Amino acid sequence: MANREKIAEDVDLRTLLGNIAHDARELLTEQIALFRSEVGQELRRAGTAAGMTAAGGGLAAAGGLLSGFMLAHLLRRVTGLPEWACFGLAAGGLGAAGVAMLKAGRDGFASIRPLPQTTEALGENLQWLRDQLTPAG
Repeated sequence: MANREKIAEDVDLRTLLGNIAHDARELLTEQIALFRSEVGQELRRAGTAAGMTAAGGGLAAAGGLLSGFMLAHLLRRVTGLPEWACFGLAAGGLGAAGVAMLKAGRDGFASIRPLPQTTEALGENLQWLRDQLTPAG
């Protein structure tokens, strides 16, 4: 009789451990899929930020060049300052605007998380699984 109970306990324990292993495998598979999704999302954000920074830099350069000529000639006509001073003032103002755009692009890159939150949750689940499978002692 005691032998039958021992066999039943062993079977129940095997079933329980099998279920834990199955659930753990399922959980890890789902977390890896979530990790991949989050990494893809972060890469898309990085691509968008890079595109915006490049477009902002290109537009600022083209607009700055043309606006610089226009502003310099306008300043010359309105103030009568020497031409070199007018070009210097125009370049300084447009340069400051370009720096502001570059800072905005840098801030866009700074908000990107290289490792998503899923990695932390995955580590916690692996630690929990280790704790479950390690005999208490």
